[in-house]
Amino acid sequence: MFTKILIKQIENGLDLHEIAKNIAAVYDTSLLPGESIPPHYHPDFEELYYVLSGYGLMSIGEEKQEISRGDVVYIPAPSPHTLMNTGEVPLRFVTVSVRIAQDKKDDVQPYIA
Repeated sequence: MFTKILIKQIENGLDLHEIAKNIAAVYDTSLLPGESIPPHYHPDFEELYYVLSGYGLMSIGEEKQEISRGDVVYIPAPSPHTLMNTGEVPLRFVTVSVRIAQDKKDDVQPYIA
């Protein structure tokens, strides 16, 4: 049963490991023009990126696709991924990291919409 409401600012990320069952963290991230997130992966987490503003090049595994405001990117575990700001303005996006069950790791594909 729900016992209390959690309201917090996302500043510097919001770690939810101790509170939520599946949602591990929420981040509000900005990349300056030309800046990128280095290639990495998460063995036990899947992620969603929701682009608030700007333009970028999203890479998941061998796939690459331009993204922009309003796009949602699904990154399955343990897919290697990176994101580079290809625009002239900051690329701002919200990341939601979700824990996945071990039996759900094998049958997922990346998705950019």
